[in-house]
Amino acid sequence: MIMISVMKYALFIACIVMLSCNELPIGDDELRQRGDFVPQFLELTLFSTFTEYKNLNTGSALNLVFGKNAEYESRTMLLFDFPDSSYQGLDEIRLIMNINGEFNNDTVPFSLHLMDEDFSEYESDWTHRNLDENWATPGGDFNGDSVRYGIAQGDSVILYFNYLELEEIQAASGIMIIPRDTGFCYIYSREGGRPARIILEKNDVTIPAFVEADCHIINGAEPSLFDDWVGSGWVYRDFVRFNYDTLLDSTMAVYAELSFECSEYFSHRDSIEIGVRELIEPFSTFDTPTGPLIALQRIAVGDTLVTIDIVKHAEHMIEHPDSNYGFYIGITPENYDISRIKIVRGSHRLNIGYIEPPEPRF
Repeated sequence: MIMISVMKYALFIACIVMLSCNELPIGDDELRQRGDFVPQFLELTLFSTFTEYKNLNTGSALNLVFGKNAEYESRTMLLFDFPDSSYQGLDEIRLIMNINGEFNNDTVPFSLHLMDEDFSEYESDWTHRNLDENWATPGGDFNGDSVRYGIAQGDSVILYFNYLELEEIQAASGIMIIPRDTGFCYIYSREGGRPARIILEKNDVTIPAFVEADCHIINGAEPSLFDDWVGSGWVYRDFVRFNYDTLLDSTMAVYAELSFECSEYFSHRDSIEIGVRELIEPFSTFDTPTGPLIALQRIAVGDTLVTIDIVKHAEHMIEHPDSNYGFYIGITPENYDISRIKIVRGSHRLNIGYIEPPEPRF
C-alpha cells in the first residue's frame, strides 16, 4: 500500500512538471508551423438581396393578436371544449382573455362573431382554414352579426353572455375576434400559459371551459421589388448573398461581421431578435431549405445600425465555396408578434477577418 501511494505521488509530480513545461514560450520554428496569427481583413462584394414573404401559420405562437392599421389586419380564433352539453340555471357566464403586458398594447374595440366553418389550429391562415381547403371568404367564414362587442384594455378582457348565447357558442365552429378600429392587442394563447377561458358559475360553484384550439390569422403588406424587409407575423425574410473571393482559399475565418442600416420600424416591443440561417440549396422560393440558426442578435427598436457575428457562415464559404447559396436574415421567432424592419437597400456589408495557413514543412 505504501509503494502504491508513493507511485501516485510521483505521477502527480510528473504531471505538474509537464504542465509547467507547456507554459514555456514557443520558438520561431513552431510559430511558423502554426501559421500567422495576425488576421487580415477583406470586405466581400454584395451579389444579391431581396425580400421574400409569406403568411405563416401562428397556431404555435405564445400570443394571439387582434388589431389593424393601414397595412395589417389580424383576427383571433378560439374554440372551447365544454365539459357538458347543457347547462341550466347558470348564474353567470363570462369569457376571460388575459392581455400580455410584455407588449405595448393599444386600446382596441372589437366584435365577437360565431364561426361557420371549422379551422385547423396549426394549418389555418388568412386564406386557408386548413392545408387543403380555403375559406369561402379570405379572413375566415363567420356570421356577420356580432354576438358581443368589447374593448381590449388593461390587464384582461371580460365579456358576459346569457344562456341562449352560450348555446350558440357551443353549436358554432368557434368564435372570431375582429378589430373595429386601429391598434393591436396581444393576449395569451394556450402555449403562452394563460389562455382564454369561459367561466360557468352556479351557486358559487365555477366550471371552466378551456380553449381547445386558438390562433390568429394575418393579412399584411407586400414589399416592392426594391425593398428589403424583415418581419414577423406576416413574415418577411431578407435574402442576402455575397460573392466569394478566392483570396480566402485555404485560410481560416476568425472574424465575420454582417452589418446593415435600418430606416423604419413597426413593433409593439422595445427590442427584437434577428437571426441568420444559411440556405442549403440554391434559392427557389420562400421555403428553400435552410440550415440551423447560425447567429442571433437582440437589437433595440430604433437602432439605425445592426451588426451580427456570422463567422460560421464565413467558415462555411471557405470550406465549401461551391455551396455559397447565401442566407436569410429574419426576425425570430417569426410567429411571436406583428413587427417589421426596413433595411436600407445596399447597406449590407460583410467584413471577414482571416489568418493564413501554416507554412509547409520540409
